This record gives sequence, C-alpha cells and structure tokens, in this order.
Amino acid sequence: MSNGWIPVAERLPGHREFIESYDPSNFGAEFLVTIAGADRATTLFYSLTGRWYDEQGNPYKVIAWQKIPEAYKG
Repeated sequence: MSNGWIPVAERLPGHREFIESYDPSNFGAEFLVTIAGADRATTLFYSLTGRWYDEQGNPYKVIAWQKIPEAYKG
C-alpha cells in the first residue's frame, strides 16, 4: 500500500498538479516529499524542469511525493 505516495520513478507531478500546488513566492509547486536517505517526510518545491528544492533553493533527490493534504478543520 502506497498511502498516497507516488514514486518519482513512476511519475513526476503533472501540469494540473503543478498549477493546483503552485506557490508564486517560491516559483514552484509545493508537495509533501520523501528525500533519499531521510526518515521523515517534508515539504519541498518542484519546478517544471524536474528540480526539487527548498526555500533557499537547495536541490534535493526526492524518491516519492504526494499533494499536501487539506488542513484540519475541526
């Protein structure tokens, strides 16, 4: 069971997913990701060039991704 995770070897975010998750202040779409060698998920930005990066522009090797879930509305 993938629990919503999509391996980057399977596919990268598509155009619609990119638009829906776009953050203009960081010039990319924000997704929940698993980084190679990491124990916990984090958020990173994705550019249509296929690059994953943080708020400082540092690149990362992402192994899986998913859309950020909606915030809790209790």
